[in-house]
Amino acid sequence: MKIQKKVLIFAVLMGLLTVVGLSYYINNNSNAQKVEIPYSKIVVAANAIPANVKITSNMVTMKSVPTESVHPEAITSLDKIIGKITKSEIVSGEQVLSSRIVVDVENAALAYRVPQNMRAISIPNTEVTGVAGNINAGDKIDILVTYDKKDINPVTTTYTQLQNIEVAAVGSDIVSTDDKEKVMPTSITVFVKPAQAEVLAYAVSNGSIFLTLRNPIDSGKVDLKYYNSTNFSTYNER
Repeated sequence: MKIQKKVLIFAVLMGLLTVVGLSYYINNNSNAQKVEIPYSKIVVAANAIPANVKITSNMVTMKSVPTESVHPEAITSLDKIIGKITKSEIVSGEQVLSSRIVVDVENAALAYRVPQNMRAISIPNTEVTGVAGNINAGDKIDILVTYDKKDINPVTTTYTQLQNIEVAAVGSDIVSTDDKEKVMPTSITVFVKPAQAEVLAYAVSNGSIFLTLRNPIDSGKVDLKYYNSTNFSTYNER
């Protein structure tokens, strides 16, 4: 009888321990579920955005997502991408990543830096024709062309073909002279209108090009006709 009583007391105690343990587990689990998950706002594509288009405000939207799922390259502000150009297609709902758009236009590939409705074209350049290598990207130049073909002009004639043209890039090559290496200018890439590109292509094929460098604040154009032996004696400073 005493043994049965002891067994009963032991069973009651074990039951109480089980209840207390279960209650502790439930409370701890409940508290764990109450832990707030941090969220961050990022830019996502509102609809599919094709490659090589300028991003407009209706193409993107802000969205809150768990911070742990935010891509390291995710854009967090609409101001940073409106007006920028996409490098590749962005699917609807996808996080907009800095590697998928041209954020820093100044350091992007040349194609992304060509102004709208303009073209980039390269012309030959040497130390003599290119102001002794003193022309740099961002400078403004005038382009003079001398034609000596009789079917173009009866006499050799020099024209100031284009004025106030922006330089996009300068090409160069390293050559060895007397056991020394020297950087030599080889080409100049400029931004021009489509019609001006035709003029330059014709000039390169049929004439000799010289470049003159402008002061950065000088953007005016001078009314120059041409210069050759027919008006040689009438030259005056203009």
